[in-house]
Amino acid sequence: MKRAVFALAWLIVSPASAAALSPDGIALEIKAHGAKAVVARLWKSGDWDRVMDKVDAGDRRWIALVPLLAPGADAGTAEELPIALAFALPHNPRAVLTVLAGKDGFRAEDVCSAPFIEDTVRDIPGYLRSAKAAVARVSDPALASARADCLAQLRTAAAP
Repeated sequence: MKRAVFALAWLIVSPASAAALSPDGIALEIKAHGAKAVVARLWKSGDWDRVMDKVDAGDRRWIALVPLLAPGADAGTAEELPIALAFALPHNPRAVLTVLAGKDGFRAEDVCSAPFIEDTVRDIPGYLRSAKAAVARVSDPALASARADCLAQLRTAAAP
């Protein structure tokens, strides 16, 4: 019986099952193997970009993975995490502000300052307008400080 439970648990957290790329599966894999091993596996398999695309799109479950992945990120992958959150900001400001309000090391300066690399966003003024409007609509009192910090950064980024 114990062997069957162990086998089932391994299937749940093994890289093969994580290939389905679900946020729950990746979170379980991080819990079982650590963030560093999971980030390395995602990078090596090419799934890192798919995960970042899901974060960029603003799905709250994928955004919630960012603080779990961060401890395992190296220089390159660590740089992508706040950028992915910045892409997500206009789509799901509440989820991004929740990450910023956490104690995981993500700061408004890193996410809300339009931290994009080169020409990844063609219309930065349009992005900033959209992001400011989205963040301004968040009214959760628990996120008030993160909201204010993010809005201040977005205003600074928009200043000529």
